Amino acid sequence: MYEPVMKRAAEGHCIARDNAVVALLSQCPFADIVDGAAYCLSRFLNTIPVERLKWSVVGSASGDFKPLNAKVMAKCQSMLTPEAAAKKEIFFQLMGPEQYGPDYSFLVGGVPRPEIGGFMNETNVLEMRFPSAFLSEHGEDAFVEMVMDWFAYLRCDSGYAAIGLCADDDSMLRDAGLVIAPLAFRSHGFDIADAPLVSMALGARSRGARWLTLLSHKLVGKLGGQAELERKLPSEVTILGGPHGLLLRAGATPEIGDVNRNQHTPLLAAVAHAIEGVTYFGDNGLLSLFGQDTDRRDAWERRFWP
Repeated sequence: MYEPVMKRAAEGHCIARDNAVVALLSQCPFADIVDGAAYCLSRFLNTIPVERLKWSVVGSASGDFKPLNAKVMAKCQSMLTPEAAAKKEIFFQLMGPEQYGPDYSFLVGGVPRPEIGGFMNETNVLEMRFPSAFLSEHGEDAFVEMVMDWFAYLRCDSGYAAIGLCADDDSMLRDAGLVIAPLAFRSHGFDIADAPLVSMALGARSRGARWLTLLSHKLVGKLGGQAELERKLPSEVTILGGPHGLLLRAGATPEIGDVNRNQHTPLLAAVAHAIEGVTYFGDNGLLSLFGQDTDRRDAWERRFWP
């Protein structure tokens, strides 16, 4: 087990913490999957103590926190229709109780037609956050069932769930990196939450091995098919099939590890090697947390390779 992460700025707001993070990523016109996104939001709201959601950001260019009320909630839900999704980019985030480092968060970033080519390889993104203790309090099996349910309703190319290290205040990313980077190098099972930024370059690939790793049938095919994955993976990695692809579960509970204590993450390493062929490397969205050092970023992304 690891120590919970919570680093606050001198002003008192959170600049780095751990959450249970789920991300679903799909490179297609957002209108094609928006009904699934609406379902995911509905299940999220029915799963969490919804009164804990206090704030919202609506519109990718706004960046302004506004109190979440029934009117704002209705506006966000009204965006998740095929008609709205076909017309313009959809972005909103619901979070709380804090603005930065919230216990709970639901983020949607959808584009009418993801840009492919040049410097862009866009994908739509849904990111959900829960307190890390949510897993043990509600049960890991129930959490996996919820992720599989979302995966069934939202056709996506890839996705994952893990204990993630999260930083939300863009003005404090350097300070957040002083906390997050050492922890991520020490405990290889931590994700670094980055779905909104990586969605601009990920395309139809995977971010790599996580506790729960979602792969579309197309990505599974590129890896040689399910039988080939089963051959490469130890029996402790459970493979669950869904209508749109596979979920790889690296153990009953998330492996976190601690290299300083000789605690390694063999199941995650096995998944990482098995899916290397469809994994995205070179995530520039992480650089602020690694002091703009590409070598450190690359070393973390390749942490499962000796």
